[in-house]
Amino acid sequence: MSPAEGEKPETKQKRLEAKYAPLQIVANIERLGTAKQAMIAREGDLLTRERLCCGLSIFEVILTRIQTFLEDPIWHGSPPANGVMNVDECTEFHRLWSALQFVMCIPVGTNNFTVEQLFGEGLNWAGCCMIVLLGQQRRFEALDFCYHILRVQKVDGKDELIKGIQLKRMVDRIRRFQVLNSQIFAVLNKYLKTSDPDNLPVEHVRCFQPPIHQSLANQTYQRPDHLR
Repeated sequence: MSPAEGEKPETKQKRLEAKYAPLQIVANIERLGTAKQAMIAREGDLLTRERLCCGLSIFEVILTRIQTFLEDPIWHGSPPANGVMNVDECTEFHRLWSALQFVMCIPVGTNNFTVEQLFGEGLNWAGCCMIVLLGQQRRFEALDFCYHILRVQKVDGKDELIKGIQLKRMVDRIRRFQVLNSQIFAVLNKYLKTSDPDNLPVEHVRCFQPPIHQSLANQTYQRPDHLR
């Protein structure tokens, strides 16, 4: 049995505190920094502890502030012609991001770098943040080009070389991007959705009549509940 097994919790806690003591910012600054730097470090540490105890987060404040910058109609596009949603038009931000994500999902050559190798997850966070703040997450997930390719390939299982691009490799990258996007969306929605029951947003539901087939266009349409 190793020395760490069977030891008391108090002993284990002291051992871990001694092990990670060099990572304590406040103690290191007090030992190596100036008096002013030590004071700033102590105040920052105190603020962090109080913020964690109260559940406060500067991330939520930043998201709310960014959202106020996105009120210009250029981010939302013109109203849909069908009165429901834009399908073929590319006037909303999520359609632009779908095009960018399609390019990022294309496999690169042996001596080239991928987007995540160059920028990490920063671009994914930026795009998903804009989509959530604009209220376009559901439309993005339903109409994204890459997600459509992923769904189709999951059904037909094809692995072809199309214009020099191996379909299987691209689908694997799309799947990883989809998982990452879902995780980012979950984090953003967690901070943006209020926990106050008195300030919960009201969800507006619109009902639309089903489309009428061309053969029945000249006939008088009656709702099923009116046929009784």
